[in-house]
Amino acid sequence: MDLRNNLITVGEILENPRAKEILRREFPELMNPLLLAMAQRMTLSDVLLKAHGRYPKEKLDRVLGELRAI
Repeated sequence: MDLRNNLITVGEILENPRAKEILRREFPELMNPLLLAMAQRMTLSDVLLKAHGRYPKEKLDRVLGELRAI
């Protein structure tokens, strides 16, 4: 998946069923319909800034690698 230098939106990522499954597996607490609706237009870069310090860098790097491999 082309993450477009992390400028891809959450909505675009979630359109891909494989990507959605990765996020559901790794971040089940964030797969709340209300949260997802609010995040649809956020870029991956925005999400990563908010995730910094809340999730280990290793986990974020691994998930990004899985998304890029799609």
